Amino acid sequence: MDAIKPGRWHHYKGNDYEVLYIARHSETLEPMVVYRALYGDGDVWVRPASMWQEMVLSGGAHVPRFTYTGDSTITLRRETPDDYMACEHLTREAFWNLFKPGCDEHYLLHVMRRDASFIPELDIVAEKDGAIAGHIAYTKSCVAAPHGGTLETITFGPLSVLPPLQRSGIGARLVLQTLADARRAGYGAVIILGHPKYYPTFGFRCGRDFGLTLPDGTSPDALLALELQEGFLTRFGGGVYQYADVYHIDTSSAEAFDRDFPYKEKKVTETQL
Repeated sequence: MDAIKPGRWHHYKGNDYEVLYIARHSETLEPMVVYRALYGDGDVWVRPASMWQEMVLSGGAHVPRFTYTGDSTITLRRETPDDYMACEHLTREAFWNLFKPGCDEHYLLHVMRRDASFIPELDIVAEKDGAIAGHIAYTKSCVAAPHGGTLETITFGPLSVLPPLQRSGIGARLVLQTLADARRAGYGAVIILGHPKYYPTFGFRCGRDFGLTLPDGTSPDALLALELQEGFLTRFGGGVYQYADVYHIDTSSAEAFDRDFPYKEKKVTETQL
């Protein structure tokens, strides 16, 4: 499927899409194109590669269903120590005034890298035109079962994309690539607290479907889980999701850390109301 390469593609009916990568059907091994709409909410879809390459009848002539129109110029790679400051600035920009006046996520990233729960092989940056435009980090987490057992899982966050480049597919590329990497590495499931309308496009389901709760006994819509190995969570019969202690950051330490960054106004925004 070398002819189907990552980048921007134009559909003969008028819309544009970005091919993220080529996957294979788990049973038939049929090549499948994983791609994202470059309009609306940027939903991620999959279709057989054979259909992608079809010729279709349009206006009395046979034309390609999809036509390649350009490289996406987005590359993914492991974060290095030289990237740390840039990624912390990026994370600050992405989360500033999003969930509260200011943000703590850049400090979380700073301390997360030194924590035992951090997973270096899933610490990935996205570059656009040679500059860092996105970043994702993972930590170890677990599910404590009612009968006393513990199931090892993983969690990602913060996931950051520069504000001017949000909704351009960078976040989707980071999530899809690292989920594939995590599956190949043998991890069984990913559990997150995230947007319940966005992450299901990557296959995440409500934690309630697997019998998962938070330590306080609730199971909000934002508690989402994805099995990387079929039956990994369902065979456990549910339990309490416990994310790494590093996420419980000290607010005063976060404020002190932020003082080393350029001044930004803290304010209440619509997303906090």
